[in-house]
Amino acid sequence: MNNDRRFIKGFIAGALIAIALFVGILSIPTVHNLVLDNKLKNSPYAVDEEFIRRFDDIQAYINKYYLDSDKIDKKSVQDGMYKGMLESIGDKYAAYYSESEFKDLAEKNAGRYAGIGAYVSQDVEKGSMVIVKPFEDGPADKAGLKSGDIIVEVDGTPVKGKTLDEVVTLMKGEENTEISLKVLRDIKTIETTVSREVVDVPTVYHRIIDDTDIGYISVSSFDDVTVSQFREALDDIEAKGAESLIVDIRDNGGGMLSTVIDMLDRILPEGLVMYTETKSGDGEKYYSTAEESYNKPIVVLINEYSASASEVFAGAVQDFDAATIIGTQSYGKGVVQTIMPLNAYGAGPAIKFTTSRYYTPKGRNIDGIGITPDIEVKYDNKSIEIKNNFIYDNQLRTAISFLQSGNED
Repeated sequence: MNNDRRFIKGFIAGALIAIALFVGILSIPTVHNLVLDNKLKNSPYAVDEEFIRRFDDIQAYINKYYLDSDKIDKKSVQDGMYKGMLESIGDKYAAYYSESEFKDLAEKNAGRYAGIGAYVSQDVEKGSMVIVKPFEDGPADKAGLKSGDIIVEVDGTPVKGKTLDEVVTLMKGEENTEISLKVLRDIKTIETTVSREVVDVPTVYHRIIDDTDIGYISVSSFDDVTVSQFREALDDIEAKGAESLIVDIRDNGGGMLSTVIDMLDRILPEGLVMYTETKSGDGEKYYSTAEESYNKPIVVLINEYSASASEVFAGAVQDFDAATIIGTQSYGKGVVQTIMPLNAYGAGPAIKFTTSRYYTPKGRNIDGIGITPDIEVKYDNKSIEIKNNFIYDNQLRTAISFLQSGNED
């Protein structure tokens, strides 16, 4: 995907967005309380006599010779060891989450948080924190903050030298509490107070394409809030007389399995939409019901950044012959991770690793392969045109032309 398009659209769905963008992992949250029995403790996979001896040696050397050994934070060292263990098993999707990291992850999956209600990004070269876009009618919007405002201070704390996550954490807090912000707009310094509110992160954008009867829905991630946002969007464009639909999941790195299954249930007739298989041969099957379906022509736009849950969506509608896929080959993530909290009641810390493969309704596993579009159209950055605050590009125009021509295959 070309950087020009990602700059324009990517402020909403790109990698620098700090608010509630899931990391692009298709996951099934579960609660497990694992009791380590002697067999696991003595497993040659990780813990054996050599490991224990070497661990003791390292600890002894650090205690005796490390200049600042008295300043070592035991919890940080332990978290680092746990992270290293998960990073070393050969699963690129595996991770260890500390208690605070797991809390942040759960918040991002939900797509809800108490904060100022704005997308924030970091200018890596300048080190500045920029408000990309306040949510419409959100706290930041109501306080008069605007796109392009550079954050200077949060509650009197300078943000210079801090990471994006650190600044976002400063701005989050308890609902109905106030936060003072100092921002730079052009060359003017502005101070304002914002009341934190629980906000739903906008993951769905929709409209009727100008001068057509084609509905357009863009989905930036598959969070908990995406289900209701997608359903509301689809209901709205149908009420406005849309005779066909474009679902744009380009640059969508994935999200929650339960969310994509619910969205497919709104579109597809009754049937198997995907299934999983574990190392033991077990797995789960997921179905759409006969309660709802969308019986008009659909185009789904994908690209090389469409991954995980996006590929579940595209693979299902393709196998059902319910939509035409246009764009470029998708990312190719056909495996499922399970998040396992290590404390009771689902609290952190937690671990995550790959536990199964998933398959499309026709039995395709696309891991390392991706979804092949029915109509391949490589993105042309020179094709961008903005009309009425809406971005048209050559892939979108192909989808519009296809639907207007009446083709369905």
